[in-house]
Amino acid sequence: MSKYPVIAAADLTKVRSSQIHELRKRLRDRVTMVVAKNNLLRKSVELGDFKEAKLGEFVKDLTGSNILLFSELNPYSLIILLDKSKVRVPAKAGDIATNEIMIPAGNTGLPPGPVISEFGEIRVRTKIEGGSIWVASDSVVARRGDKITAKMASVLSKLGLKPMEAGLTLVVAFDNGTILRGGDLAVDLPSYKNDLITAINDALNLSTEVGYVTVENAPRILVKGFREALALAGEAAFLAACASSTTAASTACSSTASVSSGGCWPTATRSSSGATG
Repeated sequence: MSKYPVIAAADLTKVRSSQIHELRKRLRDRVTMVVAKNNLLRKSVELGDFKEAKLGEFVKDLTGSNILLFSELNPYSLIILLDKSKVRVPAKAGDIATNEIMIPAGNTGLPPGPVISEFGEIRVRTKIEGGSIWVASDSVVARRGDKITAKMASVLSKLGLKPMEAGLTLVVAFDNGTILRGGDLAVDLPSYKNDLITAINDALNLSTEVGYVTVENAPRILVKGFREALALAGEAAFLAACASSTTAASTACSSTASVSSGGCWPTATRSSSGATG
């Protein structure tokens, strides 16, 4: 146990042996998995010579059926890895839907028979065509959090669908002497991503407003300065070629200035230059 900096325990409740086998194959290069009785773990820590005193506290809190995961990954990287390694499995009666379950429209490949009544019981409209049962339209039979009924599980199994997402969920982790539990192990990546994007945009807007130039905001500052210069020119009736494109600038240009090939110049300035020439 002292070989790995991170030891985590995952709940095995309703986790099938086929799932564990699949996860072991996928993660064998990064995670070592061991199933052991809690009392045996406590005894091994009690009799072993471990430097970390809190290791005893870690195994002492274990209850129920667990699988231990030994890794050099930090607990949060381990959680993300486990989330990405979830597998699709058939639904069983009593399972709670992890996502919306939909039976797609089309040919089921099943011959007409008693199974038609099972489709009816889970509110899926069917028709007989070409000697087989067809689902008339896409049908949602369960939403996230709904309980899977026996009839629903039977139909989904006959269709070969694997609607359940299954994997391991960490309940406690030991990270280099620190014990992490429950809420400490919650990782909401979409929320963190949105917060990060918001923070970046706020920082970009603030630096642009105060004129703190960086590589990222330089184009914004140039555009902002250009627009402010145009607005000021329009207000002061100082018309440049670009400023004359605005309605106010065009009005001022027609009344107080003449247009030359170099842009809009105040009439007085143009006359003065003509007199000296």
